[in-house]
Amino acid sequence: MVSQIKYQQLFTQIQQITLENKTRSLLVLSGDYQWLEQQKNLMIKGSLSKGLYFSFSPVLDENLDTIYVNNKTYRQYLGTEQKHVIFDAENTFNVDAFAALSGTLVAGGQCVLLLTKTQLENSRFSQRLLTFCDKFEQIYRYQQSDKKLPLIQTFNSVVTKVVAAEKQQNRFGCITNEQEIAVDKIINIVKGHRDRPLVITADRGRGKSSALAIAASEILKQDQKNIIITAPHPDAVNIFFKQLKISLPDAVQTGLTVNYQNSKLLFLPLDVLIKQQPSCHLLLVDEAAGVPLPLLTTLLHNYHRQVFVSTIHGYEGAGRGFSGKFLKQLRKARPNGNHYHMHEPIRWANNDPLEQFTFASLLLNSELPIAQFCESTAIQYKVLASIDLIRDEELLNQVFSLLVTAHYQTKPSDLRMLLDDPNVSVIITQQNEHILAVALLLAEGEVDSSLAIKVKNSLRRLKGHFIPQSLLVHCGVEDAFNYRFLRVIRIAVHPELQAKGLGSKLLAYCVFESQKRGFDFIGSSFGANQQLLSYWFKSKFHLARIGFSKDAASGEHSALVLKPLNCRAEQLSKQLKHQFYQDLNYFASDEYKYLDTQLMSEIFIHADNLDSHLAQDLQAIKDFAEGNRVFSCCAPAIKRCLTTTLSQNDNVSQLASLELDVAIRKVIQQQSISEICVEYKLTGKKALLKLLQKLCSGLLTLK
Repeated sequence: MVSQIKYQQLFTQIQQITLENKTRSLLVLSGDYQWLEQQKNLMIKGSLSKGLYFSFSPVLDENLDTIYVNNKTYRQYLGTEQKHVIFDAENTFNVDAFAALSGTLVAGGQCVLLLTKTQLENSRFSQRLLTFCDKFEQIYRYQQSDKKLPLIQTFNSVVTKVVAAEKQQNRFGCITNEQEIAVDKIINIVKGHRDRPLVITADRGRGKSSALAIAASEILKQDQKNIIITAPHPDAVNIFFKQLKISLPDAVQTGLTVNYQNSKLLFLPLDVLIKQQPSCHLLLVDEAAGVPLPLLTTLLHNYHRQVFVSTIHGYEGAGRGFSGKFLKQLRKARPNGNHYHMHEPIRWANNDPLEQFTFASLLLNSELPIAQFCESTAIQYKVLASIDLIRDEELLNQVFSLLVTAHYQTKPSDLRMLLDDPNVSVIITQQNEHILAVALLLAEGEVDSSLAIKVKNSLRRLKGHFIPQSLLVHCGVEDAFNYRFLRVIRIAVHPELQAKGLGSKLLAYCVFESQKRGFDFIGSSFGANQQLLSYWFKSKFHLARIGFSKDAASGEHSALVLKPLNCRAEQLSKQLKHQFYQDLNYFASDEYKYLDTQLMSEIFIHADNLDSHLAQDLQAIKDFAEGNRVFSCCAPAIKRCLTTTLSQNDNVSQLASLELDVAIRKVIQQQSISEICVEYKLTGKKALLKLLQKLCSGLLTLK
């Protein structure tokens, strides 16, 4: 066993080199469980005692300085700065936590990753991770069978290869020129024209939150300025308030409110900010990638002077969607807005070995392949297994980079799933060896009956079996696990090649492949909006369920769509569809009361023909339209006629969109008159009833 003294010498040598070069290091230890426990205890009780220790089942020891974190608590430390991180991967490697916690290390910091022998034997992801240890300076690995620890000679080559210039403080106390530029840009938002929001993006450790605080301190020094800052969680602004105290030491801070002379800054949670819409001279949104896109859009329209700041390379999981989708929305809504990206790190030197290692091994820097497509040339489809991706690093990069563009929540753990889960497969669209589109698929269902019973009784949740669990728990399908499902987790078309039908063709091939492999259903689950649901409807999928609550990241209700692939599945599919639309009659004014009107319309349009309305319904509608009967008496008839018309008539586009939206809100979702008037800026009940009368006149013309 390696002695504690030798470990102390090793880490002292590593720290000497990393401090000198303002870099960080990683040591990967691999062996059996008992051996790793011994090494871990030596480190915690020795030179790495003052740091973070990640474990799935940590043992608390009040006599040690080590801070224990796990799956539930590690995110609380994203805004902290650590000298040491010990990460115990055990048999369930939480790659997201590893990526996040490695980003908290400061210059001179050391990260130790513990990988069990079992983990290495069973995980292609972990095996690939080890191969990257030899590609970067200051990244070391040591196995239980090795007789010697890495030698100091290994470090000496680093000194001549990594040169970190001393950073001089600039104006405002900034550390880099880029940080100074960012501060100037933030201050100018208050001084300049309205409706020119600023977006600042950067990888971790670039000082963007500190720049936000430095700029806020300069603005607060002006007379009577009010600033509001928000973030996905109060912990996300820890660095901001720490820097604000340094930059404005005379300010008075009470909780998350700062007063300076006649100026004020306060933190408000997102829900409070959107509900109350308090006025301010400047709105700051830190870690904006963690805010649901619909909420960002709301903030964009509610305020005239805003700064959005965020990490973009994926530690928080939503960065790429923010830099893609939101920036596209911002450019359209605020064409005079500004985007500034910070490159130079502050917590560590350029070309930091640990950052380079995590970027490369976790594909946080994967780049999209060049878009090359000729419509007159044939395309091919290819099914890939994880072994194909492991053998071809360039292919893996291209596939993963496309998957990242398809979803704002893609994270490092998705790479591990891609390489390690035997139920995962990938289908790519190719033309002349160029990848045009990618589908990520997961086989589900057909599990042991005892497990299904535990799921039904809420005693167990099975990872990787979303569709059958949802059908059993939410739709009451007792034999859901007796069916085989192929779930489309992601389907992505190269951004420059979208709207050419490639996605629909790839989905059609996925259907063909699922039939060939003997699945009963192919399905998917996603944040529901009108455009996306229409895409799946066009491919002959049907709705099995709409979730009751909004997804925390997308701000949308989840939709579950299915397509049966055989006669047995067809029978269940009909039952599910019938049940969904029967229940919709109730849920539309309850759980789905605030569902988007365009989405609600899309759902009804693709219903099977609902029960026809009676002749007296038409008379009631005519009477209301002509002002001969009050709305309350005619509302049931209007609802029956409206839902039937949506499900049976292809000419619903002839109905005015405003009138249809208002009718869906009042008649189907049964929202209050005051709510509807606020949303659509109507003067009152009289104006609303006039729109409903026009809608009823339109319904009569379609009969």
